[in-house]
This record gives sequence, structure tokens and C-alpha cells, in this order.
Amino acid sequence: MTAIWTRPVAALALMGALTALLPACGSSVVDQLEPTRILSVGDGMADVGQNGYQFTVNDGSRNWTQILAANFGLTLSAASAGGWSYAQGHARVERADATSGLNAPSVKNQIDALLARIVFEEKDLVLVGGGLDDIVDAVTATGISDATTQTVRAAGRALGAQVRRLVEAGAPYVVVSGVYNLGHSPWARERGQAGDIERLSTAFNDALLLSITDLSQHVLYVDAALFFNLIYNNQYTVSNVDDPACTTPTAATCTPETIVAGASYGSYMFADKLYFTPGVQGLFANDGYDQNAYTRIRDRW
Repeated sequence: MTAIWTRPVAALALMGALTALLPACGSSVVDQLEPTRILSVGDGMADVGQNGYQFTVNDGSRNWTQILAANFGLTLSAASAGGWSYAQGHARVERADATSGLNAPSVKNQIDALLARIVFEEKDLVLVGGGLDDIVDAVTATGISDATTQTVRAAGRALGAQVRRLVEAGAPYVVVSGVYNLGHSPWARERGQAGDIERLSTAFNDALLLSITDLSQHVLYVDAALFFNLIYNNQYTVSNVDDPACTTPTAATCTPETIVAGASYGSYMFADKLYFTPGVQGLFANDGYDQNAYTRIRDRW
């Protein structure tokens, strides 16, 4: 396996955009943020069980957004159960879900529902994600092509526009996670298109970043691609970063009883061909690892 230590940057302008959304080195925090509510929109990466299952090994574990909330002494449950997480598997950023048959509401539609219900309070923290299904669906529809790249870039800009909606509606703190490097996924490697799909992941994240650079007062970008690249290359506490732990076609139907024979899914990075195991989700949310979500929020606010 070839190590990829850094993610390519499209232009110097992007470096400025990313810098604007990162905390200044050596900056001090006077009044550290203690959120009173955590709210979430996104896709299967953040789905806490909107339809009774999560996109990981369904063993009762919390996903990364719930673990992050718990680190602040809060809970996060599905909007379908009265909670504040609207994220749902198969959600695309702006377009309707065209492939799952579940009619997952887009991130835009999720924000519509959130804004119809809420008046933001001064310590609300909103988690925003998306893009995975936009990339998968675009590759499925038009392969590796200029049209696919344009579709993916448009989705990145569209997610940026939804972040802007939240800020303009009064959201005081917004954490945006881009897509991880899908080129590392079993799905991409099975297609023999790992390099091309890595470039699409970068194209999505670059377009997203460039569209939110002026929102740095309220927005923090958490670089999921960088974080999960570190896990993939350094292997942290996982020993299998290549194969799915689940024998089911999708993690949505995966349980501890459907794991590869003789395997411990705690040592696997991927639950299925696209989504992570509970342990890896936890790494993204918990303190103690460079570039993880909780540490980044604490460093910034």
C-alpha cells in the first residue's frame, strides 16, 4: 500500500480559503464554547438511525456525531424520534435521492426542515456533512469523465451554499466536514479507479472550501480527508484498512452476526465498501488524535 501523506491542493486561492477557516496558531481561547444544543444534517456518515439503523456495524454503538455530542455532555438523536439529527443515508446535497428507493431527503431539504422548526440560540452548534452519495451517484451515472467532475464540483459548491443559508439564518457555530478520500474505499478500489475517485473527492472538498472562505467567523472546516488519510496510512488502532468487515451488501444491514468469519471488526477500518466501523467513527469524534473533530472544535472555539 502506498502512503499518501498529503492531499493535493488545486490552487493557492484554496490555501487562503482553508487558512481562513482554521484557527490561528498560538491563539488563545478566552470563553470556551460549551454548546447548549448540537444539531446535524448530512448523509449516512452522520445518520444516527433515522430509519432504525446506522451505516456502520449496528451493534448499539453511537456514531461520531453522537460521540461528539456526548463529549460536550449532550445527546443527539434522530429527528424522526423528535431529536435534532436530520442526517440520513443516501442523501445527496441538493438533488433528490435517485438510487436508494428510500427517498432520502437532500441536505437542502433537511435544512429546510430544521429552519422551519428552530430559532437559533447563541450556543447552538450545527454539524454539516454531505457529498459521499453525490460522488458515488455521479461515478455510477457518467463514469470517470469531465461531466462527472463538473457534477461533483457543483455538489461541493451546493453544500457551501447550504452552509451559507445556516449562517444567514443565525447559526452561530457551524462545523463542516468534507468527504473523506473515497479513493481509499473498497468501493473505489474494487472499480479499479482509486486514483480518479481520490481526485473527485478532492474536487468536491476544494469547491466546498472556496465557497465558504468568507464565513470563517462562524464556520469551522474539519478536514475528514486528512483525518481518515492518517488512519489509512498510519493504521492507528486498526490493522485492516482495505477490506469490509461486513458480509452484507450495505452496512445498514450489518450486525455483529454478519461479520467476516473469524474477524474482529474492531480491527477494521471499513464496515462495508463505503462506511466506517464504529471504532473508526469514534476516532473521528474523540479527543486525543490529531485533526479529529472534537479537538478541532476545542482549538477553535
